[in-house]
Amino acid sequence: MRDFSVNLNPLGTPKFVEELLAEAVREGVHRVYPDDYRPLKETIGELYDVPPESVGVFNGATQALLLLPPSRVPEPNFSEYRRSQSYLALEEEDEFRYPLQGDRVITGNPVNPTGSPLDEEDVISFLSSGGVLTLDESFADISPVRRHAKLTQEFENLLVVSSLTKMLAVPGLRIGITLGYASSQLEKLAGPWRVNSLIYYVLVNASVKEVKNFIDRSRERVSQLLAKVVRCPLVPYRSSAPFFLARSPIPASVLNHELRKRGFVVRDASDFIGLSPRHVRVALRDDLDDLCIAISEVLTDPPI
Repeated sequence: MRDFSVNLNPLGTPKFVEELLAEAVREGVHRVYPDDYRPLKETIGELYDVPPESVGVFNGATQALLLLPPSRVPEPNFSEYRRSQSYLALEEEDEFRYPLQGDRVITGNPVNPTGSPLDEEDVISFLSSGGVLTLDESFADISPVRRHAKLTQEFENLLVVSSLTKMLAVPGLRIGITLGYASSQLEKLAGPWRVNSLIYYVLVNASVKEVKNFIDRSRERVSQLLAKVVRCPLVPYRSSAPFFLARSPIPASVLNHELRKRGFVVRDASDFIGLSPRHVRVALRDDLDDLCIAISEVLTDPPI
């Protein structure tokens, strides 16, 4: 089954990560817990050009997100955020726009599931007015969007959350990070043993220059794949992410039922707040053209 429902880096796991993982096993690092996160934070700080003191490390981005206080969330958005209240984003003909409203907001950048980026002026205006903002930039490293890591040094009321395992396409190894002044407080809530020894070894021993080059290549590949989205016989929204949201002429559940017969699956997005039974989210992969052909076959002779 070719799975277009899971969002990962379309380049896959880089070779240098696979080599370091093999080296880690040979060295036996999986037999002990890493107990000093300072070298890891120094690497992450260098990668994002922020002081290591502002870096927090977690067992996946979701661990950090669940430790945050409930916030207002513009919808549709990632389901794991703790919500105090929801409000609808602005749906235009071919895109969603996400204004920041209230005293405390959490949202993605780009947003999952729509792929929409945040407006830079809106972010700075919200922070300048004193609003507390958490930006989930788990897909920003591999998306053609503006990243906000350095802005955390200017605004103490900004926290950036990200997932290095999405960028490196190793979700099973799990490492989430936070960037900002609130990181140390979140780490105290999370407790010890937040990072496994394998991903610790990989990141501490990887060349930061090589990681940055991989990020650049990933963003370029995502941009190339986004240009192919128009070939799919769906009605896509504009996206700046390694996935796109689209409206289907038939219900998403029916489309998926027929696609599975052909060896494909997409994400039925009807369970996101503000979306309909005909919305689907499609991950970007190198075999996107094959999926589009399969969708065309389904829609040429749609089931009754």
